[in-house]
Amino acid sequence: MAENIYDNTDKETPKEDNYQADLKVEQNLNSSFYGKILETKKNYSKTLLKTGNDLRYDEEGLVHSGFIFSAADYAVAVAVNEPFLVTIGSKVSFYAPAKIGDEIEFEAWAYFEESKKREVKVVAKIKDIKVFEASFQVVVLEDHILKIQKKNLEDQATKRESGELKDAL
Repeated sequence: MAENIYDNTDKETPKEDNYQADLKVEQNLNSSFYGKILETKKNYSKTLLKTGNDLRYDEEGLVHSGFIFSAADYAVAVAVNEPFLVTIGSKVSFYAPAKIGDEIEFEAWAYFEESKKREVKVVAKIKDIKVFEASFQVVVLEDHILKIQKKNLEDQATKRESGELKDAL
């Protein structure tokens, strides 16, 4: 009897890429605003943003460019794959508008992995037409930016208080 090549019940399903299972970035985001992850590899990501009415800018169905930027920033985070990073700069070009119903595919390539400051190139396409391109600069941090900020403020307050106490004596 011939083997059923479509039956894989006895076979282990091959894992496409274990890297996606090891994602360190926040994944509990609203995919209607940031898109969903299609593919990840080390220093690379591919995401997809399906544009719905929540992204509408006007009555004609134009998608607000800020949503496209945010989805690109998410593709950056997935490509870098570090739990704590912040975007510190970007150079962005919008080549064509997006409308409600478009599916925008983002690809991101991260560079300078050995550094805390990374450069990430992003290209977005609608049906193979480039609509967006950007270069992002991000910094990888040791902890969440808000925790770092809080600690810095507490440290400054402690220094002020100790300085005031010295002046009073």
